[in-house]
Amino acid sequence: MEKRSPSLNVAVIAALLLAVFALGAAGVALLMRPSTAQAQSGVTGMRQITVIGTGDVRITPDTATVQIGVETNAATTQEALAQNTAQANAIIEQIKALGVAEKDIQTSGFNIYPTYNNDGRQVTGYTVSNQVSVVIRNLADAGSLLDKVVQAGANRIYGISFSVAETNTVLAQARDNAIVDAKARAEQMAIQAGASIGQVLVITEIIGASPVVPMPMMDRVVGAGNAVPVQAGEQSYTAQVQVTYELR
Repeated sequence: MEKRSPSLNVAVIAALLLAVFALGAAGVALLMRPSTAQAQSGVTGMRQITVIGTGDVRITPDTATVQIGVETNAATTQEALAQNTAQANAIIEQIKALGVAEKDIQTSGFNIYPTYNNDGRQVTGYTVSNQVSVVIRNLADAGSLLDKVVQAGANRIYGISFSVAETNTVLAQARDNAIVDAKARAEQMAIQAGASIGQVLVITEIIGASPVVPMPMMDRVVGAGNAVPVQAGEQSYTAQVQVTYELR
């Protein structure tokens, strides 16, 4: 049987240890290498300051959306449906006559359900409800429109909300204000730290929802004669941006 020399065994073991150390060093180097995302997140070695700016624009709404409907009751579904259809058609025709475009009138709900006596066992009749969502683009006529649809037979008016038709223009102004606010914040903090800001490195918009101003619900409106008072108030549109500046 062939015998190996002790010096040969030592050489083999040393070579194996060197190989293990080399693999380990390569693994550590890979772990320490910055990822692509990290490399793109900023400028390595540069002093930076990051702030969040907020821009707010307050504006009077120019559009209102309201749910207008009619609810009828009768002994049979056929009678309740016939009454409801006649009143709903009259209401829609009145809305159109008041200058609302057909594209701004959309059916938003239709229901038929039985009504019961006090003990809830015997059907006493049927109720039919039909409502449309109406976009009013001339707020000056909103009160008169609500009054006249009541006269035409509407007995369900609810869910009034206000908005601005050209929201893109308003939000663009809010973003401009947010950039100005971010720069002012960065300059203030830099001065307090004995420095100044340089070029913009990163800008990120913080996406959020602008609030909708609701009106109180008006349900089972009865009686008419005067224009319903409609107060649009103001809406606030807000934009936020995160800006990173060079710090000098």
